[in-house]
Amino acid sequence: MTSLTAHLPSPLIEGMRSARNAGLWAISPVDTAWRKVRGLNPLPPIPLRRHAGRASIFEAAALQMSDAITRLDLLKPDSVVLDAGCGCGAMALQWENSMGPNFRYIGFDVHELSIEWCRKHFRNDARFSFEFADVESSYGSSTVPLSEFNFPVESGSIDFELAKSLFTHLEPHETKYYLAQTRRVLAPGGKALLTAFLFDDTDPNFVTPAFPFGDPNLPVRWRLQARPAAAIAYGREYFTQLVEDAGLKVVQIEASYWPGNDAVPLGQDYVIVTPA
Repeated sequence: MTSLTAHLPSPLIEGMRSARNAGLWAISPVDTAWRKVRGLNPLPPIPLRRHAGRASIFEAAALQMSDAITRLDLLKPDSVVLDAGCGCGAMALQWENSMGPNFRYIGFDVHELSIEWCRKHFRNDARFSFEFADVESSYGSSTVPLSEFNFPVESGSIDFELAKSLFTHLEPHETKYYLAQTRRVLAPGGKALLTAFLFDDTDPNFVTPAFPFGDPNLPVRWRLQARPAAAIAYGREYFTQLVEDAGLKVVQIEASYWPGNDAVPLGQDYVIVTPA
């Protein structure tokens, strides 16, 4: 059974989002002052945190991801890291005080306000840089075609790429392009951690309660009928094939949403890839 929200038309959804964001911007100064009084580390304004997911778990989700990256041995203190779809810098904030002087981080995102906040916060730390991805997207206002966009780093220069909650918002043609860019930038032996919602696409009758709408020709499902990019799930075999078509190979899949039975996803699957 799908929710009422899933069937709402796109203009109404956008209106609701705009009203929500206006309210969040209004209360953000109070949140900033409260954190300062309590001696807590500064965080991005609430609307920027909400743009990246649930604002209430902004720090907890980043810490969980950081712990997983450490557990999977994907990051070194002197790694060159690309954070694809970095948002307002949740992972950069995690690594700000824990990485060595030779650590190098490049983050990019289509949300310009988030990039502006990151540049301001990290302006005195040369290890961190942030680039605005001026490319057409469901989450940005640019009209620059996808085919004209490259990840803002040199080919073969990245030891570790993180794409946290990126492929969960990309349609198939975008996923193919971003996977090709991932292959281009990874150094020999480099790895990328991609998060995704993966479901069992070996059974044509399999139902994904959290993603009730789909492409009749591809094993791709989405949550909101009018806004597919709000949350997209991929068939596991199909996603694996896309990875291989891009010249990458899957090293490991750590399941969380898979096989896709949950009515409300409790997490995303981790897909670790490396150049084939």
